[in-house]
Amino acid sequence: METENSYDVRGRQSGIFRLYGFDNEGLVHMIFYRIAVFAALLLAAAIIIGFAFDGQPFTPYSKVLVLIVWILFTPQLFETGKAMSIIATRGIVFGRLNESFLKYGVKMKGMYKIYRSVPYIILMMWAAGFVGIWYLWFV
Repeated sequence: METENSYDVRGRQSGIFRLYGFDNEGLVHMIFYRIAVFAALLLAAAIIIGFAFDGQPFTPYSKVLVLIVWILFTPQLFETGKAMSIIATRGIVFGRLNESFLKYGVKMKGMYKIYRSVPYIILMMWAAGFVGIWYLWFV
């Protein structure tokens, strides 16, 4: 198979700040994702060290790191819920479609309101889990 040279119109993937001008959600997603990778590595090290020296994986340091990773994972979860809504509605919900197309070419369904709220419902459940785990561990 021949290798073809292709050009990615989005630009270099390492330069995430290129998203600043047109996709702030994408920028937050990428920044949190990149920080979460290192935080997850620190969490893994803290769990291994805690298990090796204290006999339990959840030391106070690893608990704090779990909560940090929890926070850093939040934009990924939101974007996943948003993507599921976009896929389920074929781009109607959260899409950047022409207003005249939306007005005359799309039959709006009641389910679209539910699909629009899916990412926010997921975030509320995620936040409730965060508060619950924080309460169990630190109060």
